[in-house]
Amino acid sequence: MKTAQSSGKILKPILFLILGLFLIGVAWRMSTRSAGQQKINHQRQEFFTATAIQLLNEEQQRNQEAVDRARRQLDVKFAHYRSGVPKFADDLTSWGTRYKIAKASLADWWSNSNEARNVATARFSELVVSDQQIQSDVATIIAQFSSDLEANRNQMLGELQQKVSTAALPCASPNLSSATLVNSFATELQALLQKAGNESVIVGAFANGGGFIAGAAATQIVTAIMDSMATEVATGAAVEGSATAAGALEGGAGGTVLVPGVGTAIGLVGGIIVGAAVDWWMDAKFKEKITNECNEMLIEMKNDLWNEPTKGLASGFNQVVKCTRQGHEIVLRKIIIGDDK
Repeated sequence: MKTAQSSGKILKPILFLILGLFLIGVAWRMSTRSAGQQKINHQRQEFFTATAIQLLNEEQQRNQEAVDRARRQLDVKFAHYRSGVPKFADDLTSWGTRYKIAKASLADWWSNSNEARNVATARFSELVVSDQQIQSDVATIIAQFSSDLEANRNQMLGELQQKVSTAALPCASPNLSSATLVNSFATELQALLQKAGNESVIVGAFANGGGFIAGAAATQIVTAIMDSMATEVATGAAVEGSATAAGALEGGAGGTVLVPGVGTAIGLVGGIIVGAAVDWWMDAKFKEKITNECNEMLIEMKNDLWNEPTKGLASGFNQVVKCTRQGHEIVLRKIIIGDDK
């Protein structure tokens, strides 16, 4: 009996010692694991701040260069259009075109049609630029901008994956595949662009495409933008003192009007010409007047295409670049650090 009691007295301290050692071991292991996790978290944060942010900055810079490239492309296109204005002015003063417009004006007077305007507009389309050509050129610029964004994103992703591999960094998310990241970017960008879209046709189209657009969408964007611009350009020309723009808007001497939905303000050209038809035969400065007004109209059209606050390419492109940077940073923060901020 005494032996059993003595054994119990000995076993209790031993059991407590063993339990204490076990708890110490568990605590040490937990402490070591916690320290290791803290080290990994610190490495992730450092990698994100020093490397990922740098790659995002470089991507944003390339995207901004894409905006500048689009502006230069638009300048080149409209400079080319304007190079045809002198030929157009020469053609209007030729006897052949004068006769066609005079004959068409008579038909307009007799049947209340718009044949004279159609003659002038057709010559403008042939010698300067057509509605379809402007739409095609601007759609190409938009599609090229989208393609540039996609190429810049892919370059950033390739560099990121290489940096992660070199650093042997265990990211918060183990899946760094391009497909996973691209899908995450698209989802985040769609939400950001929809929120920022407001009245911008361009931003709305990029939102629907998850940050990019296809060729058909680019054409639809241009049609929507230029339909809304037609009357604005015509009104601007009248306000700035165009000799015949006001007459074209109100009906003109030949009864012409700017047709809604013409696609561009090119329909105004016919109104300008027919509006001046009463005195152009006797006006020695007619060619100079038409040249100046056509150049002013093209300059105004280009400026509106690029600078218009809600519909212009510049505001839309810059908003897309801003949201792209924001969306990519949000996704990479989640992937690398595991932070949802």
